[in-house]
Amino acid sequence: MKKIIGILVLALAFIAVFSACNKEEETITNTIETGGNTYKIVYSACGLFGGAYHMDCDTENGIHGHGEFPASYVGKTTDLKGDFFLEFNPQSGPSFIPKIKSGTVTVKEADKGFNITVDAVENGGGKFKMSVYTEDKGENF
Repeated sequence: MKKIIGILVLALAFIAVFSACNKEEETITNTIETGGNTYKIVYSACGLFGGAYHMDCDTENGIHGHGEFPASYVGKTTDLKGDFFLEFNPQSGPSFIPKIKSGTVTVKEADKGFNITVDAVENGGGKFKMSVYTEDKGENF
């Protein structure tokens, strides 16, 4: 009986360790939250040019974002402050660049591109969040 209990304890310990090592990947929602609004991303792509990834994205309601982030962001979480790396152009009205008071951006390699997650606060105190997969189109983008 002691042997069976010992085997069960070892099996449960193995399961606990295995479960901790296989955490579920975060879910990318393909959204940007700013100014109290959430925008659904319908297209996002990027390409590497001289040490930075140029990125374009479009929302389902006609806002276009464009800009770049340093290649050094890939594979890590980086602190953000100041102008955000994307400028947004609505179909009507002026363009805007979020002014980040504090926050982070995480860029992880994903199948044929990157998962980008931003959790930040803008200078005015509002949230700026971004969760997007962007396809890497290479240097010909």
